[in-house]
Amino acid sequence: MNIPFMLGLLALVTIGLEQFMRKIGAENGVYGPSFALASVPAFALMMILMHFVQKHSFSLSPKMMGVGLLAGVFGAISVYSLLLAFRLGGQGSIIFPLVGLGMVVSAGLSTIVYSEPVTATKLLGLGLGVGSIIALSR
Repeated sequence: MNIPFMLGLLALVTIGLEQFMRKIGAENGVYGPSFALASVPAFALMMILMHFVQKHSFSLSPKMMGVGLLAGVFGAISVYSLLLAFRLGGQGSIIFPLVGLGMVVSAGLSTIVYSEPVTATKLLGLGLGVGSIIALSR
């Protein structure tokens, strides 16, 4: 397997674990913003460690700083929405796949903004993802 694919698998597993931790928090009645704030120091520490390990200084253009801040806003909204959905009784077997369909938004935007090709295989994959949500929600 190639390295990008292996890193993608690592991201898949760790995102799944992160989302499951949110489910645990919601099942224990946490207030979403407090729970999310508790994860910020760990996230920041991991990023700082990566800078030191890779011996890379902090470098980001003002434009990319804005994109990063906007990503943080969207991330905060998604975390709060996910925690609230679970706190209100949402089932993990429905909510997790639904959230995973964010790939449809990303794929659509990548096609529009970066002119990435739309292939039959990509459409089939996205269709299967949407179909799984429909099947799980019944």
